[in-house]
Amino acid sequence: MYLPAPCRALRVHVLSRCSEVIRDHPKNPSILLALVQHARIGRALGVLSIALLSACGGGGGNSGAATNNSGSGGSVTQALPKTWTLESATPAQVELNQTDVTAVLDHIFSDQAIQSATLVKDGYIVGQRFATGRDETTLGTSWSVAKSFYSAAIGAAIDEGWINGVDQRASDFLVEWLGTEKEEITIGDLLEMRGGFEPDSSIFFENDQTAFALSFPLNGTPGSTFWYSNPSSQLFEPLLLRATGLNAHSYLRQSILEPIGIDTTRVGMWLDPTGTNPLTYMGLDMIPSDLARFGLLFARGGEWDGTQVLSSDYVLASLNPRSAFYGYQWWVLNDVYFGQSTPITLSAALGLDGQKIYVWSEEDIVLVVQTLYEHAANQGYTLSSINWPNTCRARNTCPASTGEESDGGEVPPYNEYELMSLLAKLSE
Repeated sequence: MYLPAPCRALRVHVLSRCSEVIRDHPKNPSILLALVQHARIGRALGVLSIALLSACGGGGGNSGAATNNSGSGGSVTQALPKTWTLESATPAQVELNQTDVTAVLDHIFSDQAIQSATLVKDGYIVGQRFATGRDETTLGTSWSVAKSFYSAAIGAAIDEGWINGVDQRASDFLVEWLGTEKEEITIGDLLEMRGGFEPDSSIFFENDQTAFALSFPLNGTPGSTFWYSNPSSQLFEPLLLRATGLNAHSYLRQSILEPIGIDTTRVGMWLDPTGTNPLTYMGLDMIPSDLARFGLLFARGGEWDGTQVLSSDYVLASLNPRSAFYGYQWWVLNDVYFGQSTPITLSAALGLDGQKIYVWSEEDIVLVVQTLYEHAANQGYTLSSINWPNTCRARNTCPASTGEESDGGEVPPYNEYELMSLLAKLSE
């Protein structure tokens, strides 16, 4: 509906300026309704225009006041301004429908292994649900969601000049590769999972996982085939250490976590069994709101409350496909990813057993999902055969090597394609 220009630009003299429009259009109720529906005008204008509409012969009933989707009985709720606080708000306060938000949470919790789901719109938590006995202070684990965090740390190192850019050869830092067939692999190749390293999960059972990654054989042509490879992402550990002088955990805290308001004393950061090498392909234990902060950083182009924490160009390259459906350690949930047409395209950090950060930048929406997690922080964060991030018990997928071998079938995840349709309704 058309809204006269003077009312679109209102800041201080809201009532007087709109009175001019009403004076000039005394018999046009649609203009009055448009004024009410414009969120910036707020509750005061709603009261005024209801009275004026009646005086103009606009009638009563439901046409006498604009309402939002909160079911608030005809009252006008002023849309909240965007924030960085992740405080709670009702869906109606950010112009969402409560029914649609509930449908998203219900769908996620159709998965019996889910620990938490947190939906953020415009910087507000507008929907949150927890499994019995869990709450907003309960840690979950990342598994491969950590890849997206350490990719961000690589981006920060580029911004700060420690790394020249994604086209720089990794062997400038990984000197073990000089004079070998790996010498020309770029940092961008590693970020895009196109370094020529085949998929591998056996790294999890290695002692020195950085040494394993450095010596992992090259099986393809760098810069060509997409292969999702854990050793490739573990190479961020020596890259960050040798480029910045700080270990990967310390640099991630300093460059990404602390600038977006995460209390790093409550973040569990896993080491390989040597107890010295940070894991960069997995291994961050965090509460859901902290994961949401990271998602919001990417949804807003690397900005945090007026500070450019990460360059917008790097964020854009991370969230968009560099191959069919993968950016810089982020998945792109597009038609190719699903193998069918999808109503919306999101970017996502995805981890084993159902860890998720979905980012819908265009709508300023972030959705965090965590699987039921079993690990006591006082056990520490050094990986071993008796100390590891246990989500497989909830999913009923534990292998014999963990001593937790599962009986029966896997607890099925929710349908991610159906989730896209439910999220799409949020913007309608």
